[in-house]
Amino acid sequence: MAVKVTTAFSFFASGSFQGATGDRVRVSQLAAHQCIRQGMDGLFARAERYVNSPCDDNSQNERALGFASLAVFPKVQGAVDSTHVAIRGTPDQPGAIINRKGFHSINVQLMCKHKKRFLQVCTRFPGSCHDAFILRQSNIPNLFVSGTGLKQWVLGDKGYPLQTWLMTPLRNPTNEPQECSNDSHLTTGCVIEQTISTLKMRCRCLGRSGGAFSTRQRGSLGLLWCAVFCQWRGGR
Repeated sequence: MAVKVTTAFSFFASGSFQGATGDRVRVSQLAAHQCIRQGMDGLFARAERYVNSPCDDNSQNERALGFASLAVFPKVQGAVDSTHVAIRGTPDQPGAIINRKGFHSINVQLMCKHKKRFLQVCTRFPGSCHDAFILRQSNIPNLFVSGTGLKQWVLGDKGYPLQTWLMTPLRNPTNEPQECSNDSHLTTGCVIEQTISTLKMRCRCLGRSGGAFSTRQRGSLGLLWCAVFCQWRGGR
């Protein structure tokens, strides 16, 4: 068991080839592949214990106070953004997998709290999908429109449409209060960009430095594991 865990963690952290990962722990490439797959399966099965959005009043108040401490922006429950996780394309895959930057990817949506811990992860959409489309199709809107859900709002960048539960920057601020509001929004909302950067730094398998995910490696499951790992580290 220790060898399996070490092998999986080594791959997640380095983003290297499976053969090179196996060499480091002295197992074959096939054994490394099995260790990584079992590690993803085991951690994915437990992901919902750690990546969730509690809606009780105490949790909402704690998140609102935490975000307000960053730049005095009130009533914030989370910050949302998307990032591309490269995958290795195959000839039978549709063009929808290719993103606007020209490589195959999954466009992954993440929402975090002020402590850089993830509240929601959505890995179901190909790289060509726009961030706003993914947000509409995810479960985030339901968290805010249901009577027993979140009662305040989430922050998004200018790529998202303004909603009653989604606060975006003012397009053309014309006075000092509006500029101050945008500055506060930017300072508060950038926590999701920092969290994504931390995630990719700690879990190199999500970046392109070690090559793209093979679709057989099920990058979505790996990303969910990395989200759990980043959340655990962020809570320390």
